[in-house]
Amino acid sequence: MGDLDIGWAVPTEFPETGWTRESIDQHLAEARGEITAWEDPEQIRLGFAMAAPHPEAVRVLGDWSAVNTNNVGVHTRFGEGKAGTRRLEKEALAVLADLYHGGALDGHLTSGASEATLAALRIARNLLRTDGHRIRVLTSDLCHASVAKAAEILDIDLVRLPAGPTWALTREQVHRAADEAIAAGDTGIIVVAAAGYYNSGFADPVEEIAADLRDLALQRPEQVGCFLHVDAAHGGFVFPFTAPDLPFDFRSPGVHSMAVDPHKAGLMPYACGALLVRKGLLEHVTRIDPHTRIPDETVLGSRPGATAAALWATLHTLGRTGYTALTTRCLERRDQLTAAVQAADPSALLVPALHAPVVSAAFSHPGGRLPPELCERYRLVPLTLPDPCGDGRTRLFYHFYASGSLTETQITAFADHLADAIAQARAIASDGPGSSRSITSEVVADTRTHTDCFRHFVVHPEGRRDPQISGYSFHTFTHRRTTGEQIQDTRWGPARAGGDLWVYAPDLKNPFANELMGVRTEHYFLEVLDLHQQQLSLVGAIHATMLLPGSLRVLLNFEPDGTFRSAEYKALGEQGADELQIFPDAITAKIGKYAAGFLRPHSDDYSFSIDTSSEISVARTETAAAPVVLTARHNADVLLPRRRHLRREQFRRFPNRFFDTELAIEAGQTWKGTAYLAELLAPTDIGTILAARSATAGLCTVDGRISDSGLHLALTPLSEPRTEAIELSAPFDLGRHLHDALPRLDVRDPLQLGIEQVVEFAEQVHEVFTRDGLPSGLVIAGAAQ
Repeated sequence: MGDLDIGWAVPTEFPETGWTRESIDQHLAEARGEITAWEDPEQIRLGFAMAAPHPEAVRVLGDWSAVNTNNVGVHTRFGEGKAGTRRLEKEALAVLADLYHGGALDGHLTSGASEATLAALRIARNLLRTDGHRIRVLTSDLCHASVAKAAEILDIDLVRLPAGPTWALTREQVHRAADEAIAAGDTGIIVVAAAGYYNSGFADPVEEIAADLRDLALQRPEQVGCFLHVDAAHGGFVFPFTAPDLPFDFRSPGVHSMAVDPHKAGLMPYACGALLVRKGLLEHVTRIDPHTRIPDETVLGSRPGATAAALWATLHTLGRTGYTALTTRCLERRDQLTAAVQAADPSALLVPALHAPVVSAAFSHPGGRLPPELCERYRLVPLTLPDPCGDGRTRLFYHFYASGSLTETQITAFADHLADAIAQARAIASDGPGSSRSITSEVVADTRTHTDCFRHFVVHPEGRRDPQISGYSFHTFTHRRTTGEQIQDTRWGPARAGGDLWVYAPDLKNPFANELMGVRTEHYFLEVLDLHQQQLSLVGAIHATMLLPGSLRVLLNFEPDGTFRSAEYKALGEQGADELQIFPDAITAKIGKYAAGFLRPHSDDYSFSIDTSSEISVARTETAAAPVVLTARHNADVLLPRRRHLRREQFRRFPNRFFDTELAIEAGQTWKGTAYLAELLAPTDIGTILAARSATAGLCTVDGRISDSGLHLALTPLSEPRTEAIELSAPFDLGRHLHDALPRLDVRDPLQLGIEQVVEFAEQVHEVFTRDGLPSGLVIAGAAQ
């Protein structure tokens, strides 16, 4: 599966020699084949403001890239921008200044509106601080993420004003927020207004807000300073052609800066944005490089001149008539999308943007949520917004963007898919709760609490369970509740070790055909995966969790042919575990391993994450060679505070594999002696001291040794008050012993299995492990087992 193959963020070997043109073209062709074509009727980016670039922009960008000019600095001042791509940038910005009624403006091209907003707020911060103001940024809760990012980078306070039924700021709301800021001592007021919100297409009343801020500054000129920035990334290349009288731009004297995104409706390739500012403001961020003597007011410094050439060519190729025709066609497509939504759900609440190619819809079935497959196909992102009816309620809205690349064929395909999705959502809702057996029966709920397998409560969606078909992925799981597939369980009889023995599966009449079949007792859980899940699993085809006294838990993994693969001895902490993973010819210590699964946002799709502080693997070879370090990879400094590698929302979106430190050591099976970890690490970049964040010991140092008998590690806490070291120790012969002693069950053809076979195998596994799985040489988390 491709998403697993590329999911490991590790270094790869730098090419020793150049690849052949044939090899390069083949690799690039494979990558290009993974990208959805703009004209593809099955995969349309309806939820995002993206469009195919204009052919002229592509041609000029390619031609001028070979020239490789650097447009560092700002070229809009008198006497600057006299030649080449710097002149083309100046001319392109001058054309935009006229489009936005700005008169003489300064500015520069950026990588996008995000950088332009950062640059604008940097100017505003510096000029307001010059007058001694403490600063507060006011914006809508619906603002683009770049506003919060800029405030964080610049270390200025940000207040997000709640969205009301108009989905836009109101002059009263801004006036009240400004008064509250001034009363609190924040007399430097920066307002970020939007001319076209990304998720609705709506525009703030820029002219009204600008006038009020200007009045406020005029009334208290020595006490209050105001700055208004307009984020026109979405509407900057729409409103001038669909609503030329809409005063969102520099025709209002109180507008000081504006960010626009030519790489959206302007039909430029990524990355092309622009910052436009009033004269006299750039000087607040001017810096003179002491080495080159080049003045630079930008954030990035070096900038590609080819982008300026391509933008100039695109603006002058299309002109006002070209852009007007383009945006008119986009509004027509928006209306066709509106009709498609209305046909699929006549009771849906539709909210089209007045002058933008966006329509938002709240669907009428219970919950109003669209199936995750449809959202993935069309890149749809739901958002909870106030009901425009103004009754104080909120509803779930999806927005649909009609870009210049959208075709009638694509709209027709979307209409069919949406109608099917709405019908599916209504069918699921009509079933209601209790239509089939709950998966949270006492037996299954207890299984979820103790086992390390998740397949009893999530399942791959119908039609995406075969690894050979498109769409099968490591994280495309969905709740069984969503599919209507439930877990059945039945008491099979008494367990040999005492208590009841239960079996469970999605369908006990056909127990090995859908994800898993399981056995559970008071002492263990064992699960056999179906054929598809065996191909997905990274750790085998049979999993057995052995429950032991205290916080220790053991997970046994078996290959599809029934042979023992590994045993994971887990010392459970508050978050995660310290593990010893025992293989027939290797031992791996995982310190501070944290595994989690999360629903992806606004869907029933799952993503999984593994975050480990330190992984130390010792593999044995059929030689007498002394231990040697094969890999010593230092990825993160555990002495610095860090959050989990990904935030919760990122966990929900992307699979994650992350290690602070990775060590791979090799030692001969017949080697005799002792090798100390510090000595092995001394020649590496890690040095003699290895630190980790243990699930049971907290921040600690990891020391220890490798002997001919096994791996011995000591985790010494660094936090005060310090406690005794925690030991992780295992003999090398344990894995081979388990491999030889544990029973085998061939599950390569699970449909040929019987429940009786699995129950007998499970009982034997528990008996053998209870007798042989906890030798005296095994120590984990300070307790000898």
